[in-house]
Amino acid sequence: MSHHEFVFRGEKSRELAQRDTRTLSPSYTRSYGFAISHGQGAEVWDVDGNRYVDFAAGIAVLSTGYSHPRVVQAIQEQATRYIHIGATDFFCPEPIKLAEKLQQIIPIHRARPEDKRVYFANSGTEAIESALKLARYREHRSHLIAFYGGFHGRTMGSLSLTASKSKQRGGYPYIPGGVTHVPYPARNECGDCHDGESCCSQCWSDAVGFIEKFVFKKVPPQEVAAVVVEPIQGEGGYLVPRDDFFPRLRQMCDKYGILLIADEIQSGVGRTGQWTALEHWGVSADIVCLAKGLGSGVPIGAMVAHNNVMRLWSPGTHASTFGGNPLACAAALATLDIIEEENLMPRADELGRLTMDRLHRFMQDHPSVRRVDGKGFMIGIDFASASGEPLPDFRDEVVNRCYLNGLLLLGCGTGGVRFAPPLVLTRSLLEEGLDILEHVIAEVEETMWQPAS
Repeated sequence: MSHHEFVFRGEKSRELAQRDTRTLSPSYTRSYGFAISHGQGAEVWDVDGNRYVDFAAGIAVLSTGYSHPRVVQAIQEQATRYIHIGATDFFCPEPIKLAEKLQQIIPIHRARPEDKRVYFANSGTEAIESALKLARYREHRSHLIAFYGGFHGRTMGSLSLTASKSKQRGGYPYIPGGVTHVPYPARNECGDCHDGESCCSQCWSDAVGFIEKFVFKKVPPQEVAAVVVEPIQGEGGYLVPRDDFFPRLRQMCDKYGILLIADEIQSGVGRTGQWTALEHWGVSADIVCLAKGLGSGVPIGAMVAHNNVMRLWSPGTHASTFGGNPLACAAALATLDIIEEENLMPRADELGRLTMDRLHRFMQDHPSVRRVDGKGFMIGIDFASASGEPLPDFRDEVVNRCYLNGLLLLGCGTGGVRFAPPLVLTRSLLEEGLDILEHVIAEVEETMWQPAS
């Protein structure tokens, strides 16, 4: 889509989009004509002076909101001392402090805090790349298992795992192999499954059974390095798995000596009301990848792993010039302190439940709303026809009109939108944004909804 097809709320935004077209890559996936001027908390203003409630948080990044004073202060203070030293070659206090913090708060399977080790990267996809290299560094284990609908990044290694949209993989003929994809066991996908009940063992949404019955006919389990999974699928639609999935997956991985890698890049750092989303199922991974909300907008990624795995690496086997950058680590330390001290995880849990209640009421009044599911401040809303088919055009119209009415939303999946606001979102802003969303859904239903004939 070219910029002239976007909807805009002012001429300054339109002019900025035209300059963007002349200078930046056409590969970016802009949805509408929002052009930022400044933000505060969970509110943001465009260059034309229009105000918005933000339900997107820069793709689930701005955990502490826009320019939280303590994050700004931490960045400023660090910048006055030094901005970069190269933590690969020299010892540096900031990444050490941040790693010590992550040792305390990120659960790793069968690990005490002192048993964990941390590798710092600059993004989520880099964190995934490092996890893949580490998992495959074990002798005779090179194969990976991932899930359809999963999104793990766009660099070539992480792209071998990504399977949320064919557009992301199309046109790249040399994506690394050694990856088998299986269906993700979303609890809403199987018509025979009901909340609180186990599905039949033969159903395709029994992912663990699928792996053991079919995948291990192709690849011996002793050659599988890891299973890589998002606890809640993000780009694939904000899908929550069956409740029995992760306990059984953990059991299977332990049985065959396979590492469990949790991609918590979107779901971690308090977004679901816990430091990691896996905690909702009482399960921990061998390797956890973090990014997005970790730095409140400053680029940083992290891989946390059990030392039994990490110690296989020796100096030079993997590193990054900017990984563990002191400025980014200072922002991340401030972010984690704010999340704890301002009780943002309990807030996400409480307001997330209120949001789910309100959205389920939407379903009663609006036939286009087919699914609402999630945890904390990570909730997906699907639009579907009377026959159950996804409605991507309907979704796009909802997203555009929300923008025109002062609400920032992002799509996900085939016909859904995601609720992923800053963790500092207040109840009054939550209600304001949900009012806008419901008003827009009603408007779009008047012109685009087709009832069953």
